[in-house]
Amino acid sequence: MGIFRKKEKAAVEPAKKTLLEELCGDDSELYQTLSKTTLLNPSMTLKEGINHHVEKAQEYEKTGDHVRARIAYQVAGELSLYQGQLAQTQKFFKKAAEVDPDFVNRKVFEYYGKKENAERALAVAKEFYSKKEKRT
Repeated sequence: MGIFRKKEKAAVEPAKKTLLEELCGDDSELYQTLSKTTLLNPSMTLKEGINHHVEKAQEYEKTGDHVRARIAYQVAGELSLYQGQLAQTQKFFKKAAEVDPDFVNRKVFEYYGKKENAERALAVAKEFYSKKEKRT
């Protein structure tokens, strides 16, 4: 009776790592941070520019809309990361963390607070965007 035979186990191949996973290596904290702060399509966000998002964030902050302010600061930080601007990246992610202290992923923004973390993230992001552009 064939129904009681054990099925042959198919060879399980390890899942292929994404480009970001490859670039981050064993640094899971860096990977978690960059997976939440790298832009999938930077050209769409670049159209409006960093200043636009900062101005929006400040408007939202004045009206007490902390969630939208956080999002706008996050986008400004992501654009700064894309453009390789260390000081601005740190500044905008710090503001995103401050303006919405109850945000679940706040530690992602706080990661950029340490200069060595931000420098490493910028280096990996630069390589990520460079390799990603070559693939498309």
